Amino acid sequence: MKKLIYLAVMLVSISAAAATPPEISEKVLKAFKETFANAEEVTWKEMDNSCQANFKVSEVQVRAVYDNEGNLLETVRYYGEKNLPPNILARMKKKYAGKEIFGVTEISSESEISYNITLKDEKNWYTVKADPYGNTQQVDKFRRADKE
Repeated sequence: MKKLIYLAVMLVSISAAAATPPEISEKVLKAFKETFANAEEVTWKEMDNSCQANFKVSEVQVRAVYDNEGNLLETVRYYGEKNLPPNILARMKKKYAGKEIFGVTEISSESEISYNITLKDEKNWYTVKADPYGNTQQVDKFRRADKE
């Protein structure tokens, strides 16, 4: 009986510790609320010298990394072709005609913005890196295993 009570207490303790949200500083929360006022489904993760917010804005999944002083270090946004800047979308449609844009990963930091665009056709997957000016470079090409 004592073992059963001890086990129950341990399970409750572990569950409570796992359910405890990370302690995010007021500076970070204030900066986050000012920058991403429309964020939904926000979850936080503490890291060594920074913290990360994962959330949605409209249909876009976002990951934002802040330092402990509330400075935004990086954002990573995941979306489809309709959110691509028009100059990049036009370049992709022309250069990769016949290929479907499957998804976009946009990475923004203080020093740069880049777009990793995944395309597909009947036989292959492609990864193309683009910059804000519409310059593109194919970085990967894989045979589709789901079509064999």
